[in-house]
Amino acid sequence: MKKRALWEDIFREIGHTKARFISIFAIIMLGVSFFSGIKAAGPDMLDTAGTFYRETGLMDLKVQSTYGLTEDNLKLLKDVPGIGEIQPGYSADVFAGDNALILKVFSYNTDATLNQYRMIEGHLPEHSGEIVLDDVLAGEYALGDKITFSGNGKDTELTDDFGTLDYTVVGFVRSPQFIEKNNRGTSTIGKGTADAFAAIPEADFKLPVYTEAYLSFTDTAGLKAYSPKYEALIEQHTQAVEQALSGLPEARLAELRAEGEKALSGGPLEVAAAKQQLAALELPKIYVTDRNVSPGYTEYKDNADRLSAIASVFPVFFFLIAALVSLTTMTRMVEEHRLQIGTLKALGYGNRDIMAKFMVYGTLASLAASVVGLAVGFTLLPTIIYNAYSSLYNLPDIVKSFYPSYSILSVIVALICTTLTAWIASRVELRSNASVLMRPKAPKSGQRIILERVSFVWKRLNFVQKVTARNLFRYKQRMFMTVFGVAGCTALILTGFGLKDSIGSIAGEQFGTIMKYDALVALHDDVPAGSRDAYEQLITGESAITGTLNVAQETMTARASGVNDQDVNLFIPAAVDSLSDYVELRDRTSGEGRKLTDEGAIVSEKLAKLYGLEPGDKLNVVDNKNETFKIQVAGITENYVMHYVYMTPAYYSSVFGKEPVFNTELLNYGVQDAAWEDGLSEKLTASERVAAVSFSSSVGSAFDDTMKSMDVVTLVLIVSAAALAFVVLYNLTNINVSERIRELSTIKVLGFYDKEVTLYIYRENILLSVLGIVAGSGLGILLHSFVLRTAELDATMFAPIIKWPSYVYAALLTLLFSGIVMAFMHIKLKRIHMIEALKSVE
Repeated sequence: MKKRALWEDIFREIGHTKARFISIFAIIMLGVSFFSGIKAAGPDMLDTAGTFYRETGLMDLKVQSTYGLTEDNLKLLKDVPGIGEIQPGYSADVFAGDNALILKVFSYNTDATLNQYRMIEGHLPEHSGEIVLDDVLAGEYALGDKITFSGNGKDTELTDDFGTLDYTVVGFVRSPQFIEKNNRGTSTIGKGTADAFAAIPEADFKLPVYTEAYLSFTDTAGLKAYSPKYEALIEQHTQAVEQALSGLPEARLAELRAEGEKALSGGPLEVAAAKQQLAALELPKIYVTDRNVSPGYTEYKDNADRLSAIASVFPVFFFLIAALVSLTTMTRMVEEHRLQIGTLKALGYGNRDIMAKFMVYGTLASLAASVVGLAVGFTLLPTIIYNAYSSLYNLPDIVKSFYPSYSILSVIVALICTTLTAWIASRVELRSNASVLMRPKAPKSGQRIILERVSFVWKRLNFVQKVTARNLFRYKQRMFMTVFGVAGCTALILTGFGLKDSIGSIAGEQFGTIMKYDALVALHDDVPAGSRDAYEQLITGESAITGTLNVAQETMTARASGVNDQDVNLFIPAAVDSLSDYVELRDRTSGEGRKLTDEGAIVSEKLAKLYGLEPGDKLNVVDNKNETFKIQVAGITENYVMHYVYMTPAYYSSVFGKEPVFNTELLNYGVQDAAWEDGLSEKLTASERVAAVSFSSSVGSAFDDTMKSMDVVTLVLIVSAAALAFVVLYNLTNINVSERIRELSTIKVLGFYDKEVTLYIYRENILLSVLGIVAGSGLGILLHSFVLRTAELDATMFAPIIKWPSYVYAALLTLLFSGIVMAFMHIKLKRIHMIEALKSVE
């Protein structure tokens, strides 16, 4: 049998039902573009950073020593297995002229292959006295400007370190070591943090030894940054480098002492200096650090991982709603062609041929939608999301990739949503024989609804209200489909707003409500008594400081089978009764306070969740000597960033068998002024007693800036969910109208005006939308909670809250789209051809 006419009819059907085809296309396209775009954004971000690191030769490891590195020291590194490049260099912290900016100045060598600069403007330094600046200073300096170095306000302090202190700006650059815009690491001068970096010719440094050495390895060159394989190799190389340099501190100390002894044979002056230097000599410390010490390196990965976690949850729900509406649409299409199906069966066409019409229809819609969706998803969404993070990071334009796995998965799901539903719907109809299919489907028999049995309510309803109630309960499938569709969209929108609430609340809660202290000062323990006294005088001399608390802080590793190891900060206050003035320990749900006792420790909530801890359980922690200790859990406290274990000095001693070393001091003060904090930081950093200073205001602001970058992600979620809501409401309303075209034509013939006919339908839609919004609010709470659990990183916990305006916004958006759809449908209802619609189908 020739089937040309059958195939012509298939494609003719697409032309006759453009609205239906486009609606199926739109809902699948939205699902595919959202799924592919969100899934691709995280890997694209990591690929962009990895490409930048590879092109600029970001080091694998950095080696530093408190007494510098000599050429002999560097020779030890050449024997490390797998070593690639060894690039020594110089660096120093200086003040930049009158601006009092703190510059971290690096040496530049034209032969250098590691940590290369990305040129933004000008050229790299070629001659003595030329300098390139961090791109963040482009607004404060211009090419050709002069900069003079100073150290603590005295130029003479730097003459032994630099060949010249006067430099001309010849360019602006970006460095792979500083991808974060607002963080340039710590500084040994001034306020304790650097404002920017700079580079000068290596010949302009006069230091006798190198300050650091950068290393790369041959087996990491082709690996992707942040990948587990790369991280594992770096850990092995770190251990190998530490082993190779294990004898360096003693050898370097002996070398310095020999130089000092030689100096004693000189005159009585340079002798006095030598004795003083010999007396001050200590065993040098060697630091081997990886890329994680570079500002922004780890945070960038955390942001990408957080995005990938959200991408593993949200699109699934998106596709579920798309499948639900596609099933309804295709089922309606098959029912509309009931007579044609019967005719084709009577003419001898087989079930497979008849099914082909609906399956080809659905397949074409889904394949076309998948192509467009993948194009939009892989190009538009990653760019939008990446641009949101560009305000935080100095990275080049995004590198977009095509991911076959996501593409194949998207197409398969799209086909399931349409082709499979078409097959199921047509198969149900094809079970009947031709004579049954060629007769109109018998209408549902009328019956009393439950509400009619509630007489005192039923009697008070007018005629139209009774008709609305009967229609709702008569077409239960349509009612439930509409309610579920609206509820799903409302839940998605509410989850988007809820994520914004949860993420936006972290900084304020952690660095304002929980961590009450204003500043944290890390202290050196091995300093002379004079330095300790000078520090105490400095603190007591600041009238604005209202209180201090000495704290012992120590980092250990929590360990348990089946759970990733976690870094844990032990927090031991010297005065337990004063802790509440600096740190709030409380239950998150009830707000009930927690008190430290000598019977156990209080652990942070996320740590307790990861390890399944309850009061009375024990937490295993491992120190840097790999010795294991058991900590009794006495309570759980609210906390959102990092893991903390709070305990009394007595309980610490009972667990670890030693007295705590109070190496940190918390400060409270009544001044909220950035300039005052900078001044205090400068004084503290100048003290030999102080190792580092951090202010809660700056830490909270930096964390808040990172979290705000998620605003665009949540906005994408909200806009995508809102677009889905519009398409779902349009589809369901269109089906509702199409199913009842004869009923609507009848009431028009009976004299109902256009607005009355529209209201006849929309009373039901409004009621179902309201029910869907209520159900969607409850579903949104569950989805929001699930997304939070999935999107959280091990070291963070999102605030599990949804603020009341979010419920209002989600409801209003759903009602807005419902209203827009109603306006479109009103135009369609006005154009109903009553005579055609009421013609007998027999």
